Amino acid sequence: MEEPRRVTTVKKPKKTTTILLAFIGILGIALIAVAIYFYTSGEDTEETKKTEKTCACYFIDPEIIPECGDPRRGFIFNIAKTTSDQTCKATCSNSSISTNLLNSTTQQTLYKSCPLDNIQDTRCYEMTIKDSDGKIVTGKIPSDEKITIEAKFDKEYNDYQIVVNNESLQPDTISADKLTITKELSDFSKTSLNIIATATTQTGDTINSPICRRLIDVEQKSSSSVNNLMITTSSDTGVFRLTGMTISVGNIPEEDNLEITFSFDTKKHQNITMTKGFTLDSAKGEISILGQDLYNQTNFADGVTFSQLDGYDGDVKITASITNTTTNQQIGETSKVVTYIKPEVQQTPQEEEESDFKVTNNANLSCVERVEPTNKVEITTTIVNNSASAQTVNSVKNKLPLGFIYSENTTKINGASVKDEDYLTSTTVGETQELVWSKTQGWTLSPSQSLIIVFTAQAGPNALTGNNQNEVIITPEQIPVDPSQLRAESVILVAQDCTNPDATIPTPTPTQPSENQPQTGIFDSSIIRILAGLVILMIGWFILNRPFGRVLAKKLTDSNVYKNAEMTSLRIFEPKKYFEKKTIKKISKRH
Repeated sequence: MEEPRRVTTVKKPKKTTTILLAFIGILGIALIAVAIYFYTSGEDTEETKKTEKTCACYFIDPEIIPECGDPRRGFIFNIAKTTSDQTCKATCSNSSISTNLLNSTTQQTLYKSCPLDNIQDTRCYEMTIKDSDGKIVTGKIPSDEKITIEAKFDKEYNDYQIVVNNESLQPDTISADKLTITKELSDFSKTSLNIIATATTQTGDTINSPICRRLIDVEQKSSSSVNNLMITTSSDTGVFRLTGMTISVGNIPEEDNLEITFSFDTKKHQNITMTKGFTLDSAKGEISILGQDLYNQTNFADGVTFSQLDGYDGDVKITASITNTTTNQQIGETSKVVTYIKPEVQQTPQEEEESDFKVTNNANLSCVERVEPTNKVEITTTIVNNSASAQTVNSVKNKLPLGFIYSENTTKINGASVKDEDYLTSTTVGETQELVWSKTQGWTLSPSQSLIIVFTAQAGPNALTGNNQNEVIITPEQIPVDPSQLRAESVILVAQDCTNPDATIPTPTPTQPSENQPQTGIFDSSIIRILAGLVILMIGWFILNRPFGRVLAKKLTDSNVYKNAEMTSLRIFEPKKYFEKKTIKKISKRH
């Protein structure tokens, strides 16, 4: 008999499963490709980050500006290129400066170099400004100087311009390759020149390179001047005389030779010329003369001094004219009117006038309560001028009682309602408010005229029960005749019930203690404490030593009240013992 053969059967995969496996395979290959792409592009990104950047350094003249910070103050720029992850490699060495090509007197070693990192726009990469001698301007020129501006661009652009103080100017020349432009400027009336070389790209973009920007100071020549005459006087010696003189001048060098001619508008006083005895301070811009030098004959050309005015009575216009004797040119003149007074007609100073005010303070209610509507009171302050002339009150101060509060915008001055912000200043100190009424130049009161201030205040919850004092103080501009009349007081009663004010403060009696006074406890006495202790000791001895006492103790321990209290105590403090007793009790009940 032939042995049967074992045939291995293989289950054919379904069509859907095949498609799914193929899709997963394709997706896996795509993911691997994407990962490789991003990995390689990530490497490229890191390299891309290291882009090229332009940096520079520039020189500044310390006589123009002491520190770096404004590239417009630079006069020579050195440009370098580097990658973004590197520091600027542009170098500016003082040894590279040819001082004979600069219009500055600064020593070569004193010029400073400044860095300029990451320049965004280098399409204008060089600009120089030279004076009429062909020397590079380092930052300052005289107003009559002629300068030439030259700017260079990296390629040809449209609409080349030189902008000076926001005014656009066309260049004088443009090179054949259209890469260099020049412009000449002169006759400067401004104190500074803000110069920009610019152009427009094919796309309409404006070139704005920091390398092609300059800020130049212009020294304006100013003429000498005479501005003001100040004269001080005194009559302490019994004779009215000049004690000093100061003349304000401008742009007069101290090396100039000067003389001062004084003239007077009176017919009987002659002109005098002062050749010495005065001091010129060019830094301060003034000529000063001491009083003694005005009366020293050796200081004047003809020996006549200001003593010719001694004894004169009235106004004198004194004119000082300054002349440069080297050039024989008059610099300028200035005048001052001085009032001469004879000693016998000198007015003695009048005594300062005194004020005579009297202030009163009243409230429309003598008693207020702490709750509305019976907690408000109207306070009236009256100030009367008892002087024979008009006097001024600068301020009125009212110190409210403790716990009282001012009601906003309730002030009336002479019957007219006023705003608090125009007159009132309120200051809170603890539970007290201090009110001050004032105005510019104060209140001027004619003789017998009054100033009346009325306002409303309310007693707050912290107001004290009983009589409360309200005080008002005024401040006059003149010295008071009687300072005590500048202060007034009024009393306001605060009570729980103004219809029966005395009931608000009950008087304690032996049979009826007050609410705030605690009653005396029964054990506050030492004798009572000792007797109570003896009684407790006797009860304890009786229970321990007498049969009846032991019987009472037995009944107490056998009572349900005691047992329940004991079980409650065990349950809280000894749970294990409580459980054992409770179990024994249940078993004993079953049997």
